[in-house]
Amino acid sequence: MANLQQQSQQARTTTATLASVDIHDAGEANTVFGGDTSVMVARPGKICCVFPLFWFTIPEGFYALVTRHGAHEDYVDSKGNKSPVWPSGLHAPHSPWLKVSHLVTKQAILFNTQIKGCKTKDNVTAFIDVSMILRVMGDDPEVTPGDDPQNVFKFVHEVTPVGLQAQLQDAQAEAVRTLARSVYHTEVFGLRNVSHSELEGVQEKLFSGEAMDRGGATTQEEKDLVGEHDYYDNLEAGFNVEAGASVTEAMKIRLNRQFNTQGIEILDVVIKDIILPDLIQSQMSQKTMVISQNAMQRMQQKHDMQSLLQEEEVKTLNQTHELDAKELIKDGEYDTMMAQFKMYQLHAENDRNIQSIETQMSIDVELVNVESNLTVQRIEDETRMETEKIREQSKADGEVNVANTKAEVDILMAKGELEVAKNDAKGEKAIFKAEGIAAPLNRKLNDHISNMYLLKAQSALAENEKLVIIGTKGGSAANSLLQADAALSSVPEDLEDQSRESILTEMAIATGRGDVRIMMGLPFSNTPMRKGTQSLPDRRTLDRQKVHAIMADRRKS
Repeated sequence: MANLQQQSQQARTTTATLASVDIHDAGEANTVFGGDTSVMVARPGKICCVFPLFWFTIPEGFYALVTRHGAHEDYVDSKGNKSPVWPSGLHAPHSPWLKVSHLVTKQAILFNTQIKGCKTKDNVTAFIDVSMILRVMGDDPEVTPGDDPQNVFKFVHEVTPVGLQAQLQDAQAEAVRTLARSVYHTEVFGLRNVSHSELEGVQEKLFSGEAMDRGGATTQEEKDLVGEHDYYDNLEAGFNVEAGASVTEAMKIRLNRQFNTQGIEILDVVIKDIILPDLIQSQMSQKTMVISQNAMQRMQQKHDMQSLLQEEEVKTLNQTHELDAKELIKDGEYDTMMAQFKMYQLHAENDRNIQSIETQMSIDVELVNVESNLTVQRIEDETRMETEKIREQSKADGEVNVANTKAEVDILMAKGELEVAKNDAKGEKAIFKAEGIAAPLNRKLNDHISNMYLLKAQSALAENEKLVIIGTKGGSAANSLLQADAALSSVPEDLEDQSRESILTEMAIATGRGDVRIMMGLPFSNTPMRKGTQSLPDRRTLDRQKVHAIMADRRKS
């Protein structure tokens, strides 16, 4: 439906004839069809050329038929479907004997017919100018349902533009005369094309309760503006519009039923103009003019009456306003006088209040001064008494504090001496404890020093070549000593810094056995010798000396 409306909007200028023409080639089609609105079919000629052409073109906006040696040639698409209509564009390569035989416009044609001598239902002759919008139904049925490309071939070779013109004129004349005969001359102006929305609006007004109840103008204001014409004129006009819309729609359906089989679709039927005889039109105009004149006279009379009423109302309002203004002025003067009287009264009361306040203020000031002096004297006496009291109390408190301070100082001195005695006792105890702890350590130190001296002595004896060792209990001890010396003959390299004599001496001391007698000088001397080592300082003596030295250092520090 949207496609059909678009094609109807693209319809060219109105034409009363339909024709087919010969053109030089397909490239001139747009120029020819654009210049002559009556052309529906064009027959392009063959382009003259020295060499045969293996291509041809089809302009956009046309249904094209192609022939081969004068015989119709179908178009075969990529899917193998055949169609008598060739698409627009360049077609190559093709045999040189293929040519475009006919170009049929895809535009909608606005065909006009003037029907004269139409008789209405009441035998009034009318002149009706009717136009219809039509097109050739040659589109792809998948794009536009109901179309068939075969309709283009049928229109070109069977119907032809001239034949279609004759059929349309006869069909339009018959339809319009039948339409005019079905209505009265007062209804004939309602025969026009009406949109769907407009028709629904008219029908809603016709069948609403308001229209059925009121019919025409009911109030005096509506009568003045509309006029007191026929009570049912509004309803009659609405019914005429509805009837006209229905008959034009019926005319379009009837024409489509006749021409759709020939590949032509009637998109719309438009009644452009309706002319009645001059006498009938004059009577209808006079009726309207009389109604308008009566309405104008009534409105003028009403305007004059309203003007007089407004003038009287203005005068009355002015008088009323003047009276109201005088009353307001009098009321204002009275209010002003009362306000001045109240103002004078308030001034007198204010002066009396001010005088009373000043008198009371002077009395209050004197009372405040007397009370202030008494208060100051009392405060000074209390201050002197408190000062003396504080001075005496301070002296007593000072003496008490001095006595307490002396007592506390004596207590602190006693505590200090006690703490000193305790600390001395703790120091002596710590010294004794330290001596007790240091005695075993000093003993070990003295033992170590004694052992070192003993080792040195043993080393000196061992290095003496004149020393003879004789066992006290036979030769077993001496033999053991010799075996040890022989074993120590292979001393490791890391012990080469120590002599065998020092090692033997350390072993003898470590065992604590003195079964070997060491003799120096004459080996056979009978002089008795001590077992073991030479005599060394007493260990207790060494420990006692060490402790006394430590205590002396502490006292010095």
